[in-house]
Amino acid sequence: MMRWALGTLLLMGLFACQSSSLGPEPTEIEIAALAWIDDSTDAVAHLTQQPATCLTTPDDISVKRGALLFSSPLLLGGQAAKAELRCAACQRNGRGNDAFVFTGISGAPGTADVTHGLFSKIRADDVFNPVPIPDLAQAEGRRLVDRDAPGALETFLSEQIVEEFSGTPPEDHVIEDLAAYIRALDEQACDINAIEPQAWQSEIDLVRVTLVQKEYSGSYKDAMRAALGRIHARYPAHPEIRADLVALSRDIASYADLMAVLPALDDLSRALSAAEQGSLYNPERLARALR
Repeated sequence: MMRWALGTLLLMGLFACQSSSLGPEPTEIEIAALAWIDDSTDAVAHLTQQPATCLTTPDDISVKRGALLFSSPLLLGGQAAKAELRCAACQRNGRGNDAFVFTGISGAPGTADVTHGLFSKIRADDVFNPVPIPDLAQAEGRRLVDRDAPGALETFLSEQIVEEFSGTPPEDHVIEDLAAYIRALDEQACDINAIEPQAWQSEIDLVRVTLVQKEYSGSYKDAMRAALGRIHARYPAHPEIRADLVALSRDIASYADLMAVLPALDDLSRALSAAEQGSLYNPERLARALR
């Protein structure tokens, strides 16, 4: 009898720990990427997987900072920022996105009218002419601009932000990091058809790399805070983790020396890991939440 009771208590304790880790089922999904996918798309696969990373120098600090900026909606400014649209929404992981749909901007899934007047009047041509979104690691995407000509890619990126999206002219070091990221995208660096999981660890890694730089402009702080926001959306059943994410985001916005927030980032990483099975990075959990 005593042995049975002890076993029951252990099982009850284990169940309680698992339930605490998983948390209640979320009642509302706040993942921005849900707004940009075609109705026929497998939402669970789209939100938990992505095209393989195709970077020739994946550990280069400038490339990592560029990857973080590439995912920042505030970098584009204007209506794109208000809609939380970012470069990575169209080109996931710097690659393509056959499921992308933006009402009024897209034709078939995976297309966009880059001369539409919604985001900017500068390039507006008053013609609805959506074109396929290129994979920046493959030949077609690499031909958009000469990546080897000195300054050509940097000029192209600046013009895209200012003219296509009505964004504020970015600082030179921001453009340099973005260019480093895009130059590193190359189909020769990966299995072009492979997929990989979307993970909070990737977001935290890019935040950590950016935190240790010596100078911070608003663009970098905005990009780090946006990354924390994307993680926040994946942990709806964990209010304590969400509160820590908000607190860290506020610290990043206000601190001059961001090295001071590294201990908090370490604590947050441990909490994210412990609760990961109950987050919307877990395909099974996400599938239930989307029903």
